[in-house]
Amino acid sequence: MSSLLTILSVSAVAAVCMLARLCVRRGRVIDKLNTAIMEQGTALRHSQDQQELMFSANPYPMWTFDRSSLRFLSVNDAAVKAYGYTREEFLAMTLAEIRPREDVDLFLESMAQARVGYFRPGVRRHCRKDGSILFVEIMAFQFDRDDRAQEMVLALDVTERQRVEEALRESESRLQMLIDKAPFGIVQVSLDDDCLQTVNPAVLEMLGCPSAQDALGLKLSEQIYADPKERERVIEILRRNGQLQGWETNFRRRDGSLLPVRLTSCLSGGRDGAPELASTYIEDMTQQSNLEQQVRQVQKLEAVGRLAGGMAHDFNNVLVVIKLSTEMMLEKITPDSPFSKPLLQISSAADRAAALTRQMLAFGRQQMMVPRVINLNGVVSETIQMLRRVIGEDIQLVTKFAEQLESSRLDPDQVTQVIFNLAVNARDAMPSGGMLHIETASVSLDGRYIESHSVVQPGRYVMLAVSDTGTGIDKSVLPRIFDPFFTTKEVGKGTGLGLSIVYGIVKQSGGYIWVYSEPRHGTTFKLYFPAIAASPERPLVRPESSSRVAGQVILVVEDEPSIRTNVRECLQQLGYSVLEAENGSAALRLCRQQRGQIDLVLTDLVMARCGGQELARDLADEFPEVRVLFMSGYTEDNASRREILEKGRPFLQKPFSVGELAKAVHEALQRSPTSIPLRRPEASGQSPTLTAD
Repeated sequence: MSSLLTILSVSAVAAVCMLARLCVRRGRVIDKLNTAIMEQGTALRHSQDQQELMFSANPYPMWTFDRSSLRFLSVNDAAVKAYGYTREEFLAMTLAEIRPREDVDLFLESMAQARVGYFRPGVRRHCRKDGSILFVEIMAFQFDRDDRAQEMVLALDVTERQRVEEALRESESRLQMLIDKAPFGIVQVSLDDDCLQTVNPAVLEMLGCPSAQDALGLKLSEQIYADPKERERVIEILRRNGQLQGWETNFRRRDGSLLPVRLTSCLSGGRDGAPELASTYIEDMTQQSNLEQQVRQVQKLEAVGRLAGGMAHDFNNVLVVIKLSTEMMLEKITPDSPFSKPLLQISSAADRAAALTRQMLAFGRQQMMVPRVINLNGVVSETIQMLRRVIGEDIQLVTKFAEQLESSRLDPDQVTQVIFNLAVNARDAMPSGGMLHIETASVSLDGRYIESHSVVQPGRYVMLAVSDTGTGIDKSVLPRIFDPFFTTKEVGKGTGLGLSIVYGIVKQSGGYIWVYSEPRHGTTFKLYFPAIAASPERPLVRPESSSRVAGQVILVVEDEPSIRTNVRECLQQLGYSVLEAENGSAALRLCRQQRGQIDLVLTDLVMARCGGQELARDLADEFPEVRVLFMSGYTEDNASRREILEKGRPFLQKPFSVGELAKAVHEALQRSPTSIPLRRPEASGQSPTLTAD
């Protein structure tokens, strides 16, 4: 028993000891647990402090808000500083209140969408307290706390960046607008590729491409450059000089027609493997080419006109001798003389030659014109009566006259010649018959018409249009129709002077002429003459005089001896006393010797020394009773011609017959010598000169 008790005692003690040891161990564990818990709490508090520090001390605005109410739950110092609200004001507000009013609906709509975790909605507009707009880039994180969905937001101020980007976008937009609206083509081309990379609308219009994609698919060397070798030359120059200035070449449009262009280009790239890019400006030279062609045409016509005028002058002097000599011989023989017929043939040939010189002078715009204020309707009406016999019965003549046509200052005879030439040209274009339409109108030329016809001066004009329904004129021929001696008719059926003469008369009258024609659709000539505010003048009718030749003294002033001799002999046969002088200076000396006892001075207008106009001025100063009759076959002094005619002074056109000479001298002797003197030249001593243009 005692042994049992001893064993139990020992066992109890052992159990107590074990329990004690277990308790000690448990205490240690508890201590360790307590220590760990304390350490974790400290770490958690430290982490929260760090998070709070990171939130409050962040240099960028941050806040948290409740997603259901959108109210601010916390804001950092940076937000307070950036937005201008106090922390208390922030916490009393919702996110909608820092949005511009016009952005609120879109903001509320976006907040209704489900979000999870971190996201970046992009750049938004916020309002500061002072009302100014702040552009911010939003970065947000959604989380749950206290059974509420919350969101932490970081707002990065990108206002300056946004302004720079906006300015860049505006600059790019303006640049793109300038490129799109540019009147010249702008392209970019890689020298390694044979195609366009970028084009503007002007290029599409030049090439006739409906879209940019269509143009970008074209091969430069094969489909754009008219000459494939031009592309190689351009590349060679660009690589050598880095630029290309004013290179003129031809492009080919999609319809196959040629387009004259001028290229200006600069090269960029080509380093570190970058492609060589050529930025090129393309000028459409079509209009300039047309203007240059017109200038060349005018210059050519001017040159040939001066040549024709000079030839006509010399030819007229020869014809004067031929006509006067022939007629004087005819006066001395009987009609049955064997010399009568040859002399008549010579006289007839001289008349035909004189008509030809008049055509040459008309073409060269150097013929003597007698302009007066007329109504074009009257001249056209009179011409039509003769025109019907010229054009034939198979051509219908239709007229349309303006009721209130303005006046213009023209030579009626020259207008008649213009109408005849155009009508004959139209008749030849309608071998099987057709319709000839003649129309008059008062028009005003300005605006778009002047843009497409740059040589025209804006203002009021009287228009004469002559149209036919004939074969028309081919485009290749159209630029040459006013060239002298150019004709598409068979050899022997046209001189090629008809339209040249029309052109010369129109230009000498101060007008303009344009032609519109298409093959198989007829031709229209439109002539524009300056309109004036004046009533039409009645033609001057000189009264017949019964006075007879009574030995009046006539001084013939001519630098051509043969003409001077023939005129003297003719006047002597007519019963006049004749004196001679080879130029104006000699004539003035002779008048002084005669003390002004001279009835008439018949003088050539243009002479090498002291011409007829200068002589007339000197005579008006010293011998105002002496009458003057001018004669000329051609003169470059258009101002002198115009003044002579405007003052109504007598004039005799070379070549002339004995009868025309007798009539002109007779009429000049009947005139009063007290006519208005001609103007003296300017202070420079040179005679004023005006061109026919």
